[in-house]
Amino acid sequence: MPKRYLTGGGKRLKKSFKSICYLFNIFKKLKYFTKELAQFLKPRNEEELSRGAILIEFAVCMPVLIILLFYINDLVKLKRYYSQNEFMAQQMANIIQNISQKRGASDPTKLKITQIDLAYAFALSHQTMYPGTTMYYSGQGHGSFHLPLANIYYVKGTDDGKASCIWRAGVWTSSNSVISPKTLCHDATHAGVNNSIVKYKSNVSPEEIYPQLKTNSGDEKIIIELFSQWRASFKDNSGNKKNSLKEALGLYIATPKHIGTNPSSFFNTVVIFTPKPGLFDDEGPQ
Repeated sequence: MPKRYLTGGGKRLKKSFKSICYLFNIFKKLKYFTKELAQFLKPRNEEELSRGAILIEFAVCMPVLIILLFYINDLVKLKRYYSQNEFMAQQMANIIQNISQKRGASDPTKLKITQIDLAYAFALSHQTMYPGTTMYYSGQGHGSFHLPLANIYYVKGTDDGKASCIWRAGVWTSSNSVISPKTLCHDATHAGVNNSIVKYKSNVSPEEIYPQLKTNSGDEKIIIELFSQWRASFKDNSGNKKNSLKEALGLYIATPKHIGTNPSSFFNTVVIFTPKPGLFDDEGPQ
C-alpha cells in the first residue's frame, strides 16, 4: 500500500513539474518577444516618433469615435420616436374632439364618446408609428416587437383648488385576438395602473396627478397618455423574439427611459385638453 501511494504521488508530482517547466518556457519566450517588439517599435528619428504618436492616437480615438457614432444614431432614433408619440397624442386628442360631432348634430345624446370611439381614435392616430397592420396580430405574433397602449383620464377640478380623477379608460393591443381596429382591447375603470406616469388620485393638488395639470373649480380635463410596451414574450409575425428593450427598438447603445423591466413601458407622452360639451360624463365611456 505505501509503495502504491508513493508511486501515485510521484506521478502527480512529475506532471506538476512538467506543467511548471512548460509555463516557465512560455513566459520566457513571451518576455523575449515583448523585448524584441519594443526594440522594433523604438523610433529611430523624429519622423518615426511623430508617426508612432499618430498611430497611437488613432488607435485610442477610433473606438471612441465608433461608439459616439452609434450613440448619436441611437439618440436620433429615440428623438424621432418621442416626436412621433407627441404627434400621435395630439392627433388622438383632435380625433376625440370631432369623432362624434356629425352623429350628434341631429341628436345631442349621441355626442357622448364611447369605448369604440376611443379605440378607433387610437387606431387612426397610431398609423404614424405603427403603419398598416403592424400593431395587429397575424401569423405568429404582431408586426412589431413592441406594442402601443393608451390611458385616457377624466379629471375634474373642485372648489378648493384641488382635482380628482373620475375614471380611466384604456386601449391596448397585446392580445392574439387584436387583428383589426374593431377588435382592439378597451375598458373603463375607476383605478390607475402601474405603468403610467399619470397618478390616479382624488381630492389632491392637480400637480400630484400630473405635474403640468392645472384646473379651476368645475373644470373638466382629459389627459391622454400614450406609450409603448415590450415584453420578452412578444413575437413578430414570424415568431421571432428580442432579448432586451434595446434590441426590440433596434438600438445599439442607448436605452430610453422606461418603467419596469419585463414588461417595460416607454415613450410615455401626455396631452391635456378641455373636452367639448357633451363628450364625457362621470359614468365614463360605455
